[in-house]
Amino acid sequence: MTSVLVIALAFAAEPAVPARWSFASHISPILTFAGCNQAACHGSPVGKNGFKLSLYGQHPEKDYAAIAEKRLDRAAPARSLLYLKPTMGVAHGGGRRFAKESPEARVLLAWIEAGAPMMSAGAAVLKGLDVTPPYRVLRKPGETMKLAVSAVYSDGTREDVTARSIFSSNDEAVLKVESGAVARAAGSVGEAAITARYGGLMQVATYGASTLAAVKASAAPAGLVDREVYAKLAQLNIVPSEPAGDEEFIRRLYLDVLGVLPTPGEVRIFVSSKEPAKRAWLIDQVLERPEYADLQTLLWADRLRSDSRFHRVGGVRSYYKWLREEFAANRPLDKFARSLLTATGANYTNGPANYWGNYDKISTPVEVAIQTGQLFLGVRAGCAQCHDHPFEKWTQDDFYSLAAVFSQVVEFHTKNVQEFDLRLSANRAVLHPVSKQPVEPRYFGAGVIETTPGEDRRVAFAKWLTAKENPYFARAMANLIWRNLMGRGLIHPVDDRRDSNPATHEALLEALAGELAGHGFDQKHLMRLILNSRTYQHSSKANETNKLDFKYYSRAYPKRLPAEVYMDAVAQVTGVPDTFAAWPEAKRSVQLPDNRMNLYVLEVFQRNTRLQICDREEDVTPSQGLNLINGQDLQKKLAHADGRLTQWLGSGKTDSELIEEIYLATLSRRPTAQEKDRMLTRAGAAKSRREIFEDMLWAALSSREFVFNH
Repeated sequence: MTSVLVIALAFAAEPAVPARWSFASHISPILTFAGCNQAACHGSPVGKNGFKLSLYGQHPEKDYAAIAEKRLDRAAPARSLLYLKPTMGVAHGGGRRFAKESPEARVLLAWIEAGAPMMSAGAAVLKGLDVTPPYRVLRKPGETMKLAVSAVYSDGTREDVTARSIFSSNDEAVLKVESGAVARAAGSVGEAAITARYGGLMQVATYGASTLAAVKASAAPAGLVDREVYAKLAQLNIVPSEPAGDEEFIRRLYLDVLGVLPTPGEVRIFVSSKEPAKRAWLIDQVLERPEYADLQTLLWADRLRSDSRFHRVGGVRSYYKWLREEFAANRPLDKFARSLLTATGANYTNGPANYWGNYDKISTPVEVAIQTGQLFLGVRAGCAQCHDHPFEKWTQDDFYSLAAVFSQVVEFHTKNVQEFDLRLSANRAVLHPVSKQPVEPRYFGAGVIETTPGEDRRVAFAKWLTAKENPYFARAMANLIWRNLMGRGLIHPVDDRRDSNPATHEALLEALAGELAGHGFDQKHLMRLILNSRTYQHSSKANETNKLDFKYYSRAYPKRLPAEVYMDAVAQVTGVPDTFAAWPEAKRSVQLPDNRMNLYVLEVFQRNTRLQICDREEDVTPSQGLNLINGQDLQKKLAHADGRLTQWLGSGKTDSELIEEIYLATLSRRPTAQEKDRMLTRAGAAKSRREIFEDMLWAALSSREFVFNH
């Protein structure tokens, strides 16, 4: 809770007693600032000691009813519990929130004496908040700026409510808000979103801080990606890294788009080419290779939680087959989403029907609403399942009106007890947990879905969702594509869009969403745009200004290879492919339809568990190190009699040629002169040529440079 000292200081000169009362504008903000309606007090889902308020005053009409019923004595205003409890006139579990002589106590008492009206005749209604100053960057350690919040009312008037506002920063390492509405530069370089809350409303303003010396702004190459990224870097005095060399670029591109390494021959041809547009040409080529669909299928199978625990083997197989066909045909993402959202039929024969079955037992509209919010809206709507979102505009009513979109769907079992069949039942409804009444289906945060009796309301919802002008879908898909290529979403995490978690580059995200929607939701179009940018092609080598940058894209961020990609890369380099008895159709682990196979390497390198919709873990763990040192699978591949090393040794290649081949096959680059001299010295002193080159190949495969995409 906010301390009594901070409250007393904040209210030293206000609030004044108004001429026309509004509970929402004058009383609710006092209760919010005093901490009375926080989650730890009366704002909890069950209230406190029989008295419940809406969290942070989001529903002033409900709060007024609760106060009028239990906390007012209009005949003797000074004996009202609303006045006595916070001033400790009677025992109060929350302690004293403000003194009897304080301005806020005076306002509370004056309101009760005036009859405690919900709204006086002619009183203006609070409509919004403004936070000032406008965007600026603090340039010195410890530099401060004073924040100000204005309440905007329905009659056009404005009121300074800074002293009654609550502030928070989403990155206190950059900017920290102190007592007195002062934002202070905390030392880190970057931007922070400052959230101001007052009267059940919130407003976010973003500011920067940079202690880096001013530098000559780098000229941004043409294109919307580089224009927006370089403008942000210039504001923060961050110098972008140099472009990646051809060897670094081709390895990164292949791993990001295909999930495979380029072969030594492919690296040689690309690096030796003198064509000025060779990178754009290569991008076009890789986007048409079949491995593209394999990797996209894996990424979406993770997000859709395709798992035999939920869908059984038959469902997983049909889900995978459908996903693979969708990405092989480059089906537009709006049609892809509509197929999932409106699916019916048996999940063993109709892949999209598995969208409904992502739970151990029969799915419910509530669970599908949570999933839809995360996947296609980019919103964690499930936070509003039990109560209104504490820091956002989403209410419990919003959530259940989304769940009602899916209330007509019924899951039946077929003759095969493990298969389910989706059908529609027109009269099914979702009941609101508070009112216990059927909830009207609505477009998320928008109007009622008007359908004829028996009509599948999911169709109307899917059409609304995937419309070009929809504020959610195109942004969510563009952000996901950006994250898959760049390692971090412009909104991060990608399923947590909210005002208090803004995009690092709002204009860029808006432009990318416009590009995607404007080109028929063609994913490859947007990927091509990003891949051709200077931003994507930055070197991963940091300079003094950007070595601590992890979200403004001034350099390429190294990413640990996904478990399946790592496993396949080892098989590709050693020439010893893996086989999968349960899924013989899979030739690489990226092609496995299910993630239930008991494969130690995939477990150690943290394949997606698909228990929830979330990004993969990218931790570096001791188990991974032990696997690289003495993992049986790796050792067997290195020593395999028919492996790539055996072929190299029998090809007549010199030691120098073998060393170059190992580096090109694993790291997609030639060794430096120093590396080559060291390896040749060791090869010349070795008793066994096979043994020393097996050690060299192992060293390359277990290196950080191999395990990371950079």
